Amino acid sequence: MSFINLMVIGALFFCSSCSKTEYEKKRDLENKIIGQTWRQLEKEKNLVPAGEGGSIVEGDEFIGLYFQYFNPVTIDEARELVIYAAETLLHNLNSNEKLNELIDQPYPLNWIKIEIFIYNPDYSKIKPPGVAVVSFEKNKIIYFYRREKFEIGKRSFQIIQEETYEEALEKLKK
Repeated sequence: MSFINLMVIGALFFCSSCSKTEYEKKRDLENKIIGQTWRQLEKEKNLVPAGEGGSIVEGDEFIGLYFQYFNPVTIDEARELVIYAAETLLHNLNSNEKLNELIDQPYPLNWIKIEIFIYNPDYSKIKPPGVAVVSFEKNKIIYFYRREKFEIGKRSFQIIQEETYEEALEKLKK
């Protein structure tokens, strides 16, 4: 009889360790959506996935995707790319029914972070004053150029221009 009790306890312990917490289920779905979004953006916009990040710290939440793009761009082209990527990720997260069951409210745009590192087709760095990085974070877009020479104590990237998401949308309409 004790062997059967031990088996039942072992089975219950095993089954309880198999069930995932709500956070784990949410994170698994987010990861699945991130993978789908990466494939979609690579196919549609030639954005090559380079990494991801995220934070659940209250007040500093974000889901970030990082890409490489192998073609020089103007600020207008960089704007279109980064907004498209941010809106695509947001749409994919908020349109997933299973994920929506696990969250209290839809993901806000200010939780989306996108960074696109831009290179020449031969994988060489974009020379100044060309756009080398475009970043979307907290509803703000920043365009950077890469400094020509590395200097100790100085940042590798310098800001070309900043704009809000709303300003960028207005410029896209023109």
